Amino acid sequence: MFLPAGPGFLAGSVLLLAAPKLPDWGWGVAAGGVAVLLFAFRRWPLLAWMSLGMGWTLAYVHLMWHPLAPALQGRDLEVVGTVAGLPVPIRGGWRFGFLVEKEVQGRQIPSRIRLSWYGGEKVASGQRWRLTVRLREPRGFSNPGGFDYERWLFAHRIGALGYVVRRGRNRLLEAGAGLAGIRQRLADAIDAASGHEPAGGVVKALAVGARNGIDDPQWRILRATGTAHLVAISGLHIGLVAGMMLWLVRATGLGLGWDRRRVHLAAALAAFLAALIYAALAGFSLPTQRALIMLALGLGGWLWQRDPSPWRILGLALLGVCLWDPLSPLSAGFWLSFVAVGWIFYLTTGRLRAPSAAMAGLQIQGGLLLGLAPLSAFFFGQVGWSAPLANAVAVPAVGFVVVPLVLLGCLFWWLEPGLSAVLWQLAGSCLSWLWLWLEWLSELGEGIWQQPPRSPGVVVLALSGVALLLMPRGLPGRWLGGVLLLPLLFPPVQRPADGESRVTVLDVGQGLAVVVETASHVLVYDTGPRYSDHFDAGADIVTPFLRARGWRKLDRILVSHADRDHSGGLPALAGLWKTQVMTSVSTAFPEIPSVPCRAGQRWRWDGVTFRVLWPRPGAQGSENDLSCVVKIETKRASVLLPGDIEAQAESSLLNDYGGGLKSDVLVAPHHGSATSSSWRWLRAVGPRYVLISSGYRNRFGFPSRRNLERYRDLGARVLNTATAGAIEIHLGKGVGISRHRMENRRLWSWRAGNHPLPIGRRKGKIRD
Repeated sequence: MFLPAGPGFLAGSVLLLAAPKLPDWGWGVAAGGVAVLLFAFRRWPLLAWMSLGMGWTLAYVHLMWHPLAPALQGRDLEVVGTVAGLPVPIRGGWRFGFLVEKEVQGRQIPSRIRLSWYGGEKVASGQRWRLTVRLREPRGFSNPGGFDYERWLFAHRIGALGYVVRRGRNRLLEAGAGLAGIRQRLADAIDAASGHEPAGGVVKALAVGARNGIDDPQWRILRATGTAHLVAISGLHIGLVAGMMLWLVRATGLGLGWDRRRVHLAAALAAFLAALIYAALAGFSLPTQRALIMLALGLGGWLWQRDPSPWRILGLALLGVCLWDPLSPLSAGFWLSFVAVGWIFYLTTGRLRAPSAAMAGLQIQGGLLLGLAPLSAFFFGQVGWSAPLANAVAVPAVGFVVVPLVLLGCLFWWLEPGLSAVLWQLAGSCLSWLWLWLEWLSELGEGIWQQPPRSPGVVVLALSGVALLLMPRGLPGRWLGGVLLLPLLFPPVQRPADGESRVTVLDVGQGLAVVVETASHVLVYDTGPRYSDHFDAGADIVTPFLRARGWRKLDRILVSHADRDHSGGLPALAGLWKTQVMTSVSTAFPEIPSVPCRAGQRWRWDGVTFRVLWPRPGAQGSENDLSCVVKIETKRASVLLPGDIEAQAESSLLNDYGGGLKSDVLVAPHHGSATSSSWRWLRAVGPRYVLISSGYRNRFGFPSRRNLERYRDLGARVLNTATAGAIEIHLGKGVGISRHRMENRRLWSWRAGNHPLPIGRRKGKIRD
């Protein structure tokens, strides 16, 4: 009866979480009723557990998920609460989680919010504050291949984002105490001991789970070598600590001749206590919670069953984790951890002949590389081929040398801070030697297989294929595993037909980034803004989109002008793709080789014509008015990309081209600003579709109401990335449109019905 419990409950939870919107309570009651009846009559246990999983997850979401009411956006609200987790330093301030105890004005707001405080005091974990904040709904960018920030917020039950108002009545009520205060002081002590050592951020991550000290180049090496899991305190670290304590207590007790049952009980309790302390240092993050549940069930099975089946323990652990946190399946770590443990059991149980320890280790590493590749392709769009070599050295080095040194340093920090600093520095030195190995591997043939993310069906087929390939030798049918892997190895890549084009205006907030694809070429027009030292549109929005579309090369980057909201992502994008750059202001990017963008330039890719209309040589005007204007033409349709030109440049274009400006699709100049989209120019262009790239509730008020009225008076259909997400235009026999946010609904997705501006056609035909 218990064998289908974990998988069945998980399947029901996943079905609910995959729904486009949250069902009401009635569906949960019905699912629970079905489960009760099936359990009562002892029929179809898998279906019973699925029904229970759906009902439990639905009830959990209704009870735990409370996003911000739209009416409270942008208002000054006074809240009292506690800083949750370790604050992360950002440029000019701090970012931190905040557990709201009460809202002073009496309005109901989410209990978990995420705040930024620019120019404010240093905040610490566990502190209790009274703050004046301005909040917004939990919204992120919506692009193909991009990180689903809204899903992450939902999985962490964060119901609002916002910032602390600097002129508000902000006051510290209580200093950090308890576990939160200990974690904060410990993190500060590690920072002080590590100084500016490159490995200091990794030491802090292994001690308290704070990964903000690991810089971008280090993350690239960790991802390229498949060792990023080593710096996230999760099942591996909890298991290593528990395993070492279990072995130590068991060996000591048996060596002293104690009763075997008492020794096993003492060893299990000591192992769980050690794991609990380590999880507490990590702030009881979701991965550590999962690991503790798995460990408790595993130790319980070891204690109370003579010969417990590892599969039974794994199934019960799966059930326990899903009961404790039904949103766990939204995390890549959930799938990677359970599937990894499953592959280890698959490779080490039921075999007639046990290999040597060294051979078993190599088999497990190779099996994990092959077995986790489908999941890596699904979640990350890449597989690190050097992972077995990297992990063969890194896992024992980190698990048996670095982590013990780090934890001993934490232990001695209570008694002798000087000794703890030495231990942390020694751990950093060991990591520095390990880093040389990882860095070499990351540069060895790139180390990463980049592929478009796969569908769930392809992943299931590939996992089945791997299971066949890893069966013991001599069993028939293993070759079928290779057949099942073919969809993973050779994914279909959809390209526009010859003479057609696909134009995607990406959702980059207040900025612009457009990707133009033909049958065998791709152009990026503008690269979006750079938001921080760790996030810019070029590396984190445009590049994942190109990877998701299966592009291995980028033919050209065209930057319309030097404004940061159009060019902020250029350094990262040009560095990653090593391609030609065109711009009207080459002096703005002296470190990046570029060619000038001038009127009269023309090229043709796969039957699609690209023409630069502006600026003409010697043109004068503002930086906006010197934006590169490009027209893309197929046999049946055309798109006009005008950058940030304003009325003066529009008048010049009208004089130079007149009716030649006619285009089916117009990307609104200057994000729909009132200084652009003059009436005469709009009538000359005569677009059927106007696409606006602007930030949601942006401070500039783009697009202007006047321009929205003009677009509607032209009879144009108006779409805005602020509400539609990435907008894709297919120029084929006609003009086809898709909106990523609207067509990829999930129950955690931000709803686009609250935009303050009346965007859409007249007479209610469409409103975005």
